[in-house]
Amino acid sequence: MPITLDTDLDPALYPLAWLLGTWRGTGAVQLAGEQGESDGRAIEQELVAEDAGDGAMAWTMRTWVLDAPAPVPPTTAFANAPADDDDDAAEGTDASGDGTDAADDAEPQRRLLVAESGFWRVVGPVLGQDLEAAAAAKPGSPEAVVSYELEATFASSQGTVEVCVGEVRGPRIQLATDTVGRSDGSSAAYSSSTRLFGLVGGRLMWLLERATETSEMTPYLSLELDRA
Repeated sequence: MPITLDTDLDPALYPLAWLLGTWRGTGAVQLAGEQGESDGRAIEQELVAEDAGDGAMAWTMRTWVLDAPAPVPPTTAFANAPADDDDDAAEGTDASGDGTDAADDAEPQRRLLVAESGFWRVVGPVLGQDLEAAAAAKPGSPEAVVSYELEATFASSQGTVEVCVGEVRGPRIQLATDTVGRSDGSSAAYSSSTRLFGLVGGRLMWLLERATETSEMTPYLSLELDRA
């Protein structure tokens, strides 16, 4: 899908132009259960990425966890999954005897899991690329794509401030933790993270993985978002 550039957009943000806007969608979060096991839950999310006016991109994210199991696969919208299980279908009635299941009609309860804000900056082209050849290549061809270094800072309601570095190449982004700071009351236990973003068929798909001092990177958030 072609990306239309705003004529007022700061050229420094051109590599991130495809990410700008408001995105909403659903996915899964992996929380720790009572016995320390992984407990997958459904989530809803809203992202807003916009020109901050100084060559930076402002970022805000709000994620709500729902009283519903994680969708399978994790990035499938839970609202589109079949609502009836085999037992309900076989019985065809509920305890009240009116032939309906009130639980199917009820909206799942949700609570705010995390709110996050921050800023992204494009540092410049990744060193070692043939920029002249890229400029001379046919627009839209693989040879015309240039990778750019990124820096991003995220402050969250979980009491963390995270500085990440990475790169953007076309409609794909990779970020990894450089440093993580915590407030005294922080509820976050992770020590590092990675974020992977991709624009696929007009949808924003992204994955946040986290690691602790004693565990490897594992998925934390997995989402598919649509432009609002």
